[in-house]
Amino acid sequence: MEFVRALREKFPTDLIDGKIDERGILTVYGEGESWERVVDIGHVAAKLDGVKNVVNKMSVRGLEIPRKDYAPYAARGKKIGVIDSADVLIVGAGISGCAIARELSKYKLNIIVAEAGEDIAVGATKANNGNIHPGNAVEPNTLKAELNVRGNRMYTRWAEELGFELERCGYMAAVTDETLMSGLEKALYVARLNKVDGAEIIGAERAYEIEPALKAKGINVAAALWLPTMGLVEPYKVAAALAENAVKNRARFLFDCTVAGILRDGGRVKGAVTGRGIIEAEYIINCAGVHADEISEMAGDACFTIHARKGVIAILDKNRKPEFNAIVEVYGLGGGGAKDKNAHSKGGGMCRTPEGNILMGPSAEEVIDKDDLSATPYGLAYAMGRGGEYGISYGDVIRFFCGNRPAEYTEDFVIGMSDVTDGFINVGGIQSPGLAAAPAIAEMVEGILKDAAKKDGRPLEANPDFDPIRKKPREFRNLSAEQRDALIKEDSRYGRIICRCESITEGEIADALCSPLPPMSIDAVKRRTRAGMGRCQGGFCQPRIIEMLAKRFGEDFTSVNFRGGGTNVLIQNNRAAQAAPDADAPSENNTKAVRGV
Repeated sequence: MEFVRALREKFPTDLIDGKIDERGILTVYGEGESWERVVDIGHVAAKLDGVKNVVNKMSVRGLEIPRKDYAPYAARGKKIGVIDSADVLIVGAGISGCAIARELSKYKLNIIVAEAGEDIAVGATKANNGNIHPGNAVEPNTLKAELNVRGNRMYTRWAEELGFELERCGYMAAVTDETLMSGLEKALYVARLNKVDGAEIIGAERAYEIEPALKAKGINVAAALWLPTMGLVEPYKVAAALAENAVKNRARFLFDCTVAGILRDGGRVKGAVTGRGIIEAEYIINCAGVHADEISEMAGDACFTIHARKGVIAILDKNRKPEFNAIVEVYGLGGGGAKDKNAHSKGGGMCRTPEGNILMGPSAEEVIDKDDLSATPYGLAYAMGRGGEYGISYGDVIRFFCGNRPAEYTEDFVIGMSDVTDGFINVGGIQSPGLAAAPAIAEMVEGILKDAAKKDGRPLEANPDFDPIRKKPREFRNLSAEQRDALIKEDSRYGRIICRCESITEGEIADALCSPLPPMSIDAVKRRTRAGMGRCQGGFCQPRIIEMLAKRFGEDFTSVNFRGGGTNVLIQNNRAAQAAPDADAPSENNTKAVRGV
């Protein structure tokens, strides 16, 4: 077999075998010297002529590859039996799953989102630097490139409808010597090939006008690539906005709901076995992140493999101000940009959040365990990378965290109806620029489902009650003095600061707890409101948040979790009675029913 022969010639010390099916899916077997070698083999295999995608079944010499054990979830779900039914079951509540749920809520569909975690955006979405990439750094003529650019354009409307902050800060790559112009010209060529809006090379005068700090710092700019469509968001807030709007339009979310099997009959999906029971469904949309390949295999369609690529991001204290308003990289004759950059990743560098925190990283490290979120010295050092150029030290870091990108071997998105199992739609390999592409991904999946429903003789009907608007949450810290006074007069809870680092009020937390999809843990409250995201990382506000959660959901203080089951902060009561607050008014929603608990 020519494919196997080519791989053996490239990697003579590894044991390699394989087969390819009529679709061009190459399945590779054997044993590699290391995990890095196994990943390299997958990448090389994906570039062979005639290969559409790669399923990598190789082992590692002397190592056991960790694999998620779905058997206990499946056994429990089968024992419980049928608990619900849906027209559409979406697996995963990251940015893609939430976006698709909201997009499909425009139709008369019974939609359920099954999420293995305890909240929305607990996977790669929360561990994201929030860049709405313009589309210049993506390989041309790929699905990634197409959806990146289209998704970037769609974010403006998303932000207007869903009430989250989108900052179009722009991106600038400046060079300090004219001999480096060829690099800018190549970058501009790719940007225009990908149809990136507004891409241009500008001179020093224009660069200083856009970014005065360049001149103030004495940086002698020869020329620069300017991409005005670069944007910044808080990714978990985007996911929350999408999910809340989807719930408003009758979608439902089930948390702590691990999908452990796909039910099929006659080549068509019939539902899913989850750890909470069986959910019958006409269509299943697979947005399971790093586990999307496993879900696809459960559906009888092993057509790609996810290899996790870990990213570490360090968050700096707000006392360390961003150097520039735009996202700026300066390249001189001595180099610039990310150090030791992974050839398949946009990891590395420095950016900031809309709230003003500098973010260092992310790193890009292939890991054998998809669920390994531990930070390594290498990963943190990679993330901090260029900090020394700006006087940044580890003392400026208030927190660092990890996320695993769900990369597949073609390094493209895998989106489409299964060729093997009718009614099963894959949305896999959604790594960067997945956040930027999310609106376009949702739109694409909508089209796939519409075509399938029409083919099945049951065309989708518009939901006459669909409301695309989600009101922007009140943010006390961003109001004028007059607006703050008026708000406190309206509701005194906005005059009580809970999180001093970020100036988050009791009223804001109460609003989140009464939202259509309320947070159920300390970590979830942090993602919705920023309470606990400051310098002290919850040291002062956490006890009050525990009180508010306990009161809102009628629980004992010791039942409140930091994140997910079994992560309770308090072990036992030391006093006879709890002094529960009366600050958070009850919601009109049946919270536990909405969340499917």
